[in-house]
Amino acid sequence: MNDKKFAKKIYIFGLSLAAAILAVATIYLINIHNINRAYYERAHTKSAVALRKFPYPYKAAMAISSDIDGTTTKEEFLEIQSFLNTKEKASMGEGVGLEIGNSFIVYAPTTCTFSYFSGDSGDAQVIRKYIRAGYIDSLHSYGEKFDFSREDAIKAIRELRNNRCQVDVWVDHARTPNNLGDDTTFGLGDHPDSPAYHADLTIDYGIKFVWLGRITMVIGQSAPISLRTFSSIYDSNHPITSLINMGKEFAKNFLAILGNRKYALHRTYDLVRIARLDDGQKVYEFIRFDNYWKGVATGATSRRLAYVISRRTLDRLKEVGGYTIVYTHLGKNSDCSEVIPKETQTALRELAGEFEQGNIYVTTTSRLLNYYLIHSYLDWSYETISDEIVIRISHVQDPVFGPFMPTEKNLRGITFYVPSKDKVRLYIGDKEIANIQRNQPDYTERESITIK
Repeated sequence: MNDKKFAKKIYIFGLSLAAAILAVATIYLINIHNINRAYYERAHTKSAVALRKFPYPYKAAMAISSDIDGTTTKEEFLEIQSFLNTKEKASMGEGVGLEIGNSFIVYAPTTCTFSYFSGDSGDAQVIRKYIRAGYIDSLHSYGEKFDFSREDAIKAIRELRNNRCQVDVWVDHARTPNNLGDDTTFGLGDHPDSPAYHADLTIDYGIKFVWLGRITMVIGQSAPISLRTFSSIYDSNHPITSLINMGKEFAKNFLAILGNRKYALHRTYDLVRIARLDDGQKVYEFIRFDNYWKGVATGATSRRLAYVISRRTLDRLKEVGGYTIVYTHLGKNSDCSEVIPKETQTALRELAGEFEQGNIYVTTTSRLLNYYLIHSYLDWSYETISDEIVIRISHVQDPVFGPFMPTEKNLRGITFYVPSKDKVRLYIGDKEIANIQRNQPDYTERESITIK
């Protein structure tokens, strides 16, 4: 008799467990369906006049976000940037001529002597020059100053403002108290009761985009979620490790859909989300990408960048039509005979080829994030007058920092599909934009115009 009761309990427990699993799976799938439906509605480009996802003629977009720690001298920094940003011939041969930015740090940690207040005035001079040129676009925290205080932030911001040095991207660094993220990078910079509190000053200085430690192995953000989203992480050369990586990434997505705040960016895999700091301020938080098979902790180096931006990554990025911001440290090269190792030079040349062929838009982190922001919140309309399309841009409906009227510079790269490239006029408010590029049909066989 007891055996029958036990069997009945097991049976009921099994049914309850199955029902619970089914309910959770249903909730998950409904959420994925809704996420994808919202994505398709946002990306809809079938109407006669439509906003193209990327600047013409590109199918995807990439920025390489390099943290400065590991770069020990200004000479090393200059050699790296010359290879990335010019086509001049130097020690590594001809450069790749891409818009790839870098970051800087104000107070130097022991692992990085190249910093603004390093004691070498030449370092600050180089940093100022590259900020103004747009090739240093990120503040990699204020640094690892062990006794960092609010006064240190005031000093740094005053110095930057006095020298007309403005960046709008913040990247947390390791585990330093002035970080803005507190659940991954263990910062106190947004805690008003901390001596390291500076978030109000830093946002007022002009920081809009923050990286708080979130990284994904998924190739291509702001793209639909499917089984391939996770299976594309698999690497047949490292089957067991990559299967574990797939499981971890899926678990983050699953937990995010169930409401986990730490993995909120993994819920939709959008490039950017609106986040609230501990002091209540809103900012745009972005996610970075690193799919190195052995893990992020070992993957973000100059040599291993070759794996992260390999042909497999580039092809998948084009396939999904996604954005990605790659996490690396170009100065972490102690295991390399050259400043940038041969395999990474080759991978960067392949990326340059994709850019030159009009496949992958490559630009700095700041420019990509600002493009994404404007594209996402652009308020525009059109009308047909006689046989001509008239497009009017009214403003950018920025939900964090407030609506603003964009300039032509802000709108660089914004592209509209139109029935005829030769029969369209474009206005910002009441001012006509003359500096537009009229494009031949792209891979969708549609004509377009681009703001140059």
